[in-house]
Amino acid sequence: MTVTRDIASSVRRSVATIALATMLTACTADGGASPESKDEPLQTKPVAEVLQLVQSQAQVVADLAERSLINWSTNTVPCEGRGGETADDGRWYLGASANLQVAPADQLTTLTRVREQLREQGYEITGDRTFDDGTGGSLSARDPGTAIALTLTTTKNSDHLAVGVLSDCYLPVDGEDPANA
Repeated sequence: MTVTRDIASSVRRSVATIALATMLTACTADGGASPESKDEPLQTKPVAEVLQLVQSQAQVVADLAERSLINWSTNTVPCEGRGGETADDGRWYLGASANLQVAPADQLTTLTRVREQLREQGYEITGDRTFDDGTGGSLSARDPGTAIALTLTTTKNSDHLAVGVLSDCYLPVDGEDPANA
């Protein structure tokens, strides 16, 4: 029982670390807007709509990997600037994480297959690497239509692939305060 809890705790920490790294690199002082839209005003969206977008993007990854998402979790947080400052206008983004059960021997081929299929579907591949040990790797991509960032990476103990999904920054709708939820 303790071993199961330790594994579950390790998985949650791995996924949280990936999601946090994704969040920190994706959200910038310009509100996290994509380069081609940084002169446009920040969009206002309800949490439910962004959650649906994030879930659909995570499902794309799961479908391409031919696996089911497990340990799904989401969190809304305030957008931060490059210096770590929090915007005072309530802007927020939604981060999500999950796992995919993929045997260690299949992880690199799964990453390669997902990368190629995302590229074919028009995603921008923003990162792609194989770790020095040759047994693990990571993939980052961005959907230009939604500005949602995706990460898929092997974990330290190679028991699964961790999925991180991050929305763009949005202003809250009236009656919602996701930056402070």
